[in-house]
Amino acid sequence: MATPRQPYGTVVNESGVNVREFPSTDSATVARLPYRATVGLRCKVRAQVIDGNAVWYLLRDRPGWVSARYVDNTGTVRVCSDAAAGDAATDEDTAG
Repeated sequence: MATPRQPYGTVVNESGVNVREFPSTDSATVARLPYRATVGLRCKVRAQVIDGNAVWYLLRDRPGWVSARYVDNTGTVRVCSDAAAGDAATDEDTAG
């Protein structure tokens, strides 16, 4: 599979990562990404803290969220202006 355009994330957790419906472990798992999988990132929010990391990424090419604790990003991931809609319309360009 080709590397997605930036920003994208690479799964760094050896057991993979769950893709959640919303940025919380209380949310339903909608998919699973394997170790070293790459996936496009639309934007990020601060939500449930996972092992000291409160950042969650909204995926670009499929519905769902992943915890940044298990995904290293490449490129600048914008802050989501609306977590429910997943818009990336803010000007806050912060690496995540």
